[in-house]
Amino acid sequence: MSDSNKNIRRVSFDILYDVFFCNKLLNIALNEKFEKLNLDENDKSFIKREVTGVIEKIEEIDETINIYSKVSTNKLDRDILVVLRLAVYELKYMDKVPAFATINECVNIVKKSKNSRLSGFVNAILRNIDRKESKKTTISSNSDDKNCYFRIYNDHEESVLNEMNDKNISYKRYDGALDFRYAKVYSVNKYKDILNLESFANGDILIEDASSIFLTDKLAYYIKEREKELKHNQAKDSISMMKLLDTCASPGGKILSLIDLIYGDYYYFYAEARDISEEKILKICENVNRLKVLDLNLNVKDATIHDELDDDKYDIVLLDVPCTGLGVIDKKPDIKLNYSDEKRDALVDIQRKILEACKHYVKKGGILSYSTCTETKEENEGNIEFFLSNNKDFEVIFEKKIKRNDENKADGFYMCFMKRL
Repeated sequence: MSDSNKNIRRVSFDILYDVFFCNKLLNIALNEKFEKLNLDENDKSFIKREVTGVIEKIEEIDETINIYSKVSTNKLDRDILVVLRLAVYELKYMDKVPAFATINECVNIVKKSKNSRLSGFVNAILRNIDRKESKKTTISSNSDDKNCYFRIYNDHEESVLNEMNDKNISYKRYDGALDFRYAKVYSVNKYKDILNLESFANGDILIEDASSIFLTDKLAYYIKEREKELKHNQAKDSISMMKLLDTCASPGGKILSLIDLIYGDYYYFYAEARDISEEKILKICENVNRLKVLDLNLNVKDATIHDELDDDKYDIVLLDVPCTGLGVIDKKPDIKLNYSDEKRDALVDIQRKILEACKHYVKKGGILSYSTCTETKEENEGNIEFFLSNNKDFEVIFEKKIKRNDENKADGFYMCFMKRL
C-alpha cells in the first residue's frame, strides 16, 4: 500500500523540481524518491510516466503556459512553473485523469507552499486551459511498456522460450536490417514481461538494446578473425589465450555478451571489466551474479590514466566512453535539459584522454573498439579523425553510425573498430 500521507502529484512535483533546478538526472531523482517512500507499483508507474512525459513535452507545455499566463515561463517563480508544467501535461496528454482532480490537487500544492497567495493565479490559468485546450491522446512514457531486446544466455534457449510460451508472452527472433551472426537474440513488446520471468531471475537472459547487440555480434566476428591470426602465428604445441578488456564497462552488458558469444570457442581466455568507481563495479556485479559468470575479473580503474603494466596485453579493448547521450534521448528525455556545447567539449576532452591512454593496451594485430550512444560528430567521427592523425599504427576496419529510431527503432549509436598494425 502507498503512504497515504504522501500526495502522488506532490512526489511528481518534487522530482521535476530536482531535475529542472537541482541538475539531478531523472533516474536518480526517481530512485531517491522511491527508496524513501512506501509507494505501490501503480503509483510508481504513474509518477514515472508523468514526470517523463513532462520532460518529453516541455517545449509544447511551456508554449501553452505562455499563451494563458500574463507572466512568461522565464519569469515565473520556480515552484509555480513546475506546478503549471505538471498540471498542463495532465490536462493535455493524460485523458484518463479527470481535469478537476488535476486542478484541485495542483492548486493545493501551491496553497501549501510559500507562494500560497498565487493559488488563485494558478487556478485561473488551469481552468482556462481546461476550457479552451483539447485533450490529446494519452502518451505512455513508462519504459516498462516499451520494446525490449534480449539475448538468451548460455545454452538455455529452449527452456526460456518454453516459459514465455507458457505465460503467453509474444516474442520474435530479432534479426531485422542488422547483420547478426549469432542466434539467441529476441525482442518482446514489454520490458516488464522479461523482468517477471523466472528465466531472467535464474540468469538465462541478458537485456540489451539493439545497437549494443549489433556491436557485440560484429565484434565477435572480428574476434574469430583474430583467433585465426593467433593460431597461424603460434608456435607448435603452444596455447593461445584471447584477452579482452572493457574499460568503461558498467553495467557490463557488452563484455558479458562477448563472453557468451566466444565461450566454448576458447579453452583459455581472459576477460576484465573496469570502471571509474566502486558503485559502477557493483552494477556490473549485479549482472555477473545473476548470470552466474565466473570468467570475468572486475577492477576499479580510471580509463583516462595510462597504466604501463597493461601495455601490449590485450587482443580486444572496448571503449564505450562517457558521452552526451543524445542517441538515447527517447529513454532519457532529461538529457536535452542538460546538454550544452561546453559540456560536449568537456566530454570530448575526456574521450580523447581515454583513447590516448588505452591505445597502449592493444597488442599488435589487436582491436580497439570505440563507441558512444550519441550523435554529435565531435564525439564520434571527429575523435576518430583526431586519433588516427596522431596514431599511424592504427587503421579503421569497421565503422557504423546508427541514427536514433532509424534502424529497427534502435537508439542512436556510433561504433568504430581500429586494428593496431
